[in-house]
Formats: sequence, structure tokens, C-alpha cells
Amino acid sequence: MIPSFVINQLSYIQGSQPLLQNINFAINPGELVGIIGPNGAGKSTLLKCLSGFITPSHGNIDLFEQPLSSYSHQQRAQHLSYLPQHTEPAFGFLVKDIIYYGYRQSSAASDQEIKTIINQLDIEKLLHRPLNQLSGGEQQRVHFARLLIQNAAVMLLDEPTASLDIGHESLLLNILSHHCQQGKSALIAIHNLNTAITFCDRLLLLENGQQIAFDTPQKVLTPQQITALYQHHVSVIPHPSNQKLIILPQRQQII
Repeated sequence: MIPSFVINQLSYIQGSQPLLQNINFAINPGELVGIIGPNGAGKSTLLKCLSGFITPSHGNIDLFEQPLSSYSHQQRAQHLSYLPQHTEPAFGFLVKDIIYYGYRQSSAASDQEIKTIINQLDIEKLLHRPLNQLSGGEQQRVHFARLLIQNAAVMLLDEPTASLDIGHESLLLNILSHHCQQGKSALIAIHNLNTAITFCDRLLLLENGQQIAFDTPQKVLTPQQITALYQHHVSVIPHPSNQKLIILPQRQQII
């Protein structure tokens, strides 16, 4: 199997500040991989490097066994899609114009697949509304639809569920998981550790720009690891039905 992404000794330095240091991992077709870690760990910076938005200071990024830097902009768009954390509303552009932007790529989804995506995300009623008049959650669903319609083999998403309610968060992750089961790959920065445990095949744990672990959720999110990262602000308990970990905020007395 040809890996989708291979990242080798990747580092990124901004000024004199190292934001990423010696990151090494690989993603295979069919995998949904989560990037987790405290605020400022380097999750967004890593995704920007992998998307080609910024250039690493050191190391290599191979996309389907070719250097990412060797792809033209159009070739990259055919293989790779990216949903950043903050997407500014595009003036008064209609939703239908935004989501069909990805349709101009040669590998874009078919008409029937586009209709399915629109229906799944419940945005048909939004198609003729200006994007900048929608709520944050509605905008996020529109941008997610655009990413899916681009139909790239590898999808990069930076906290795509941050502005969604729990129902739409579950919907988005289930749709993303379905596309991975069909042979695509996804790398998603995510803060909700319970969601990461439920949906991700493997987790990349970052702290202060360094790679702490890359393995299955059960091996990465151990009670010891979570306590080291978040001190005693969370509790880790087994789920009563499947014994998977549940991570909960811990109520404490502030002095």
C-alpha cells in the first residue's frame, strides 16, 4: 500500500521560535487520523505545512511518494483538500457559489455525489443565502461541503467541529469516517478527546511543537499521558459498555 502522506523530520521555525520540531509519521489510505494536544501545541502549524500554505524549515513531506513541493497548485488541489480553522465569510457570495468552487477541479464529485453531500449536511435550504449572513455552524457545514465536493484523496481539517452543536459534530465526523472507509485519508485537528477516541484510527499527540506519541487512541490517551498534559483538570474513567476511556472535566475549588 502506498502511503498517502509521509512526514520525515519536519520542523518549522518562526523567527527564532521553533513551532514544530522533528515530526515523523505516515498516513495510509482509509485512515482517519486525529491531531491532539493542548493549545499552542502546533496542530494548526502542522496542517499549514502539510497543505503547502507554509514551507517547513527542515524535513520532508511526501504526498503519494512524491515531494509535496513538486506538485503544481492544480495538481495539489486534485490530491489534497484543506479546511483551515478560521475561514472568513466571502463577502456576499451565495452558498451555492462557495460550495461549487471545488467542482471546478478535474477530480470533483459527480452531480449525484454533490446532491448527496448537500442533503447529508442539510444545507439545501442555505444554497441561495449569502454566506456572511449564516451562523458560524452553518458556515462551517458549507465549507465542509466544499471540501468534500473537491473530492481529493487526502483531506486536512483544522478543528472543523469547533462551532458545531453535538448533533452536527457527530454528523460531520460520521460523514468524514465514511469517506475514509471508501479509501480516502483524513487528518483532523481536534480538541474533544472523547470524539477523537470514538472516530479516529490513530492519534498524533503534540506538545510544545514536539511529537509525543503516534498510535491508536487506546495507546496514546492513557490516564498517565492525559494527566501529564492536562494536570489534574480532567478525570479519566472507563465507559461502562465498551470500556473505552471517557475523559471529563473535573470540578475543582478555585482559591
